[in-house]
Amino acid sequence: MGHRLDQLYQAVQATRPLLRNITAAVEQGSQRKGVTVGQRALLEGLSLSPGATAPLLCAELQLKRQYVSRILKELMGAQLIESQPNPKRAGTYCYRLSPAGEETITAIRADEMAKLTRFAQDFSASELVAYHKVQLALTRYFAELAKEA
Repeated sequence: MGHRLDQLYQAVQATRPLLRNITAAVEQGSQRKGVTVGQRALLEGLSLSPGATAPLLCAELQLKRQYVSRILKELMGAQLIESQPNPKRAGTYCYRLSPAGEETITAIRADEMAKLTRFAQDFSASELVAYHKVQLALTRYFAELAKEA
């Protein structure tokens, strides 16, 4: 059991540089299309949940309300998203991608998928499935620990 725990501990420690490097790579790709990492996250969120409200985006992306509000304003100013009144709740809005926003996130994701395709060639499908399973489990586990704190 000790060896397995050592491996798990080392894997968890390796997430810091992994996240830093993922963020840097995503930022580089996003900046080529004129958006920040935060803007990219909301564009992707809206591509997956068209017509989402700000609270829904906060929950889905696990981001704070003030941050989401600021990014939504930036995206509106850049004409990458559109808003319409929320029919379910007066005074609130639903957001969706504009044609320019759809084009932007599609191009960013295509570039990212091409890079991931190159990376994935070194691993079997079962290895990638196992990695995904462990990563999701770690995310849930540490989210629960954070709630307890």
